[in-house]
Amino acid sequence: MYIVTGGTQGIGAATVEKLVSLGHPVVFTGRDEAAGTRLATSLSNCTFVAGDVRNEDECRNVVQTALQLGNGKLAGLVNNAGMSGRKVFTETSQEEWDKLFAVNTRSVFFYTKHALPGLIAGRGAVVNVSSIAGKTGEQGLAAYCASKAALLGLTQALALEYGGQVRFNAVCPGQIATRMMDKIINDEARLAALTARIPEGRLASASEVADAICWLLSPGASYINGTTITVDGGETAGLLTPK
Repeated sequence: MYIVTGGTQGIGAATVEKLVSLGHPVVFTGRDEAAGTRLATSLSNCTFVAGDVRNEDECRNVVQTALQLGNGKLAGLVNNAGMSGRKVFTETSQEEWDKLFAVNTRSVFFYTKHALPGLIAGRGAVVNVSSIAGKTGEQGLAAYCASKAALLGLTQALALEYGGQVRFNAVCPGQIATRMMDKIINDEARLAALTARIPEGRLASASEVADAICWLLSPGASYINGTTITVDGGETAGLLTPK
């Protein structure tokens, strides 16, 4: 049994679809009940449980549902739920800062803590979805960068703490064509400027990130622990020479 948070859209939904296509049972969660119900209805062998990742009781409920369906064992957990917010650092309120950390970071603490017994029983794996903004920083995204950077440190610490029982890895997506990018995708000039700094010359699809996540969960990655895979088309490899 696998758990995917933030599974009703974007990378999360693509991961649910990929896992199901590989024959794995999935419990996924999100706040958009309509989208979650549509996805669960369109797929076999998956269960949607509505929940807010900021609420520990609701996180525990999702995990308990997965444990019941999986006979007490979990094969994997994908901590994907996240939000962004562009704001000048000095204009960021405590409420905005706390909300970003609650969704992007504290939720990972809740889910991982409650899922660990099942993950240990199932000798499972965890993938935390961070961001290239957690590796390199980005102007106007201080709170977001900090929350995503925290996931990388957590991933490494837990890989050491639970090595031999549960594997912990992270992915850092770059520019992905999801709903969060609609404003850029629909602005030809901004999209051209963005893709100009990516060696692959395009945005990634959510399914390309899901491929990396599912590989890290798979037996093929059985000796991969405590590492980060960057899925960014080479954007953070260095500076491109202007054409």
